[in-house]
Amino acid sequence: MAVRFNRGAVRTASQDWMSPPGRLVERRPRTVAVVDCNNFFVSCERLLRPDLGNKPVVVLSSNDGVVISRSAEAKALGMAMGEPFFRVEGFCKAHGVTVFSSNFGFYERVSRQVMAVLGEYTDSLEVYSVDEAFLSLDIATVHDVVGYAHRIRLDVRKKTGIPVSVGLGPTKTLAKLMLEAAKKSAAGVAAWVDVEDTGTYLETVPVKDVWGIGRRTAAFLERRGSATAERFRNLPDDWIRRNLTVRGLHTAWELRGHPCIHLKEVEGPQKSIQVSRSFGQDIQSFRELREAVTRFVVTGARRLRGQRSLASRMEVCLATSHFRPGFFVTGATRSFLPTAYTPFLIERAIDALEEAFRPGPRYTRAGIHLHGFVPQGTVQRGLFRSLEEDLRPREKVLMKTVDRINTELKCEAIAPASVWKTEKASWRPKQEKLSAPRGSGCREPYATGCDPAFRTMRPGYRSSEGFVPPVVPEKS
Repeated sequence: MAVRFNRGAVRTASQDWMSPPGRLVERRPRTVAVVDCNNFFVSCERLLRPDLGNKPVVVLSSNDGVVISRSAEAKALGMAMGEPFFRVEGFCKAHGVTVFSSNFGFYERVSRQVMAVLGEYTDSLEVYSVDEAFLSLDIATVHDVVGYAHRIRLDVRKKTGIPVSVGLGPTKTLAKLMLEAAKKSAAGVAAWVDVEDTGTYLETVPVKDVWGIGRRTAAFLERRGSATAERFRNLPDDWIRRNLTVRGLHTAWELRGHPCIHLKEVEGPQKSIQVSRSFGQDIQSFRELREAVTRFVVTGARRLRGQRSLASRMEVCLATSHFRPGFFVTGATRSFLPTAYTPFLIERAIDALEEAFRPGPRYTRAGIHLHGFVPQGTVQRGLFRSLEEDLRPREKVLMKTVDRINTELKCEAIAPASVWKTEKASWRPKQEKLSAPRGSGCREPYATGCDPAFRTMRPGYRSSEGFVPPVVPEKS
């Protein structure tokens, strides 16, 4: 391994045995790809309704509140992101726009299948969000990265049915800029190496559209005459670091083509877990609030065990509507020995709920917040407790068995009795336009992933005809 010094920076390069001694082979420029699923929630719904392929479709947020995903046809009609549904409901009916309630459990399952396909094309994958991922294309056998990106697009569409766009660049920031260009092109792929005049191109990009530049930072730069990406990257390094910290300096270097933001292949454990929901209807009953909080604890405890952590504190919060007189928020906190045992957490949550509950108000939202995490196996021993009381091995075995059974059955087969048969409970978010084809065996259609129509949609699924969407029966 030889070392090359370049402007004070050290970098390594392999010495080719075919080359004369002392001569280094130039390393191919680094290439990062960012893959984004086009109108992801709408694309997922179209898997169930292939007849909507060229028709306007929108997906609503929780409680059917606002528009959070639009097809290209809906965008062409002028529908805005975040538009309250009650304002555009008549518009949708008049223009034949199909509306769906959000089904995040189903979208997450499709996302995992897309990420599994992307993982086949790289040895370094960062899942950035439910519909977006970064890939390193520093692969010796890949000589044409643009052609390789087209292969990725075709294979993802063939195996999962989801259309994607791909941006290519030497840094993550430039790849994100190319992604926006790819979404506007028919090819669906855009590469920084194909930009003839990079300075002129960046002069057309508003600084607010640069990945990593927030609203306040963009306004600050615009007031100082740096309203474009080109002007921002040409600012002095000392000034950027003094006014925008080292993060802003890294963004400027990335725009210059110097990688500073590296791929995160392994996501670190969360420092807290919050599970909260707005109710489909106002709630005054303690029994219904107890059901909702129990469901939140079951979800939070499962996430807690998934990252191999234990929680030592929990908050339970209740809130009334912001839009009515007398708005208030109430809550209670409980501390305990670090644990991820669901029955114990439910017991503590109900105890906190009894303290926070006030009879009379119409509650519209509730949630739990787990924090004070420690890794599993690092619980501090108590002076007056036995080893079994500290480690609680029976609880660990029980929860591990429950999680394994539920994972294998792809359904919440084992759960507290209080959360069973609560699909129509008043605290459930509104999902009046939820897609639910025949054959669903779950208590919550699609949300837990045991619908027979999708058991074949596993990573690497192929057929002789490519992706085959499930058959959706006609409404009787």
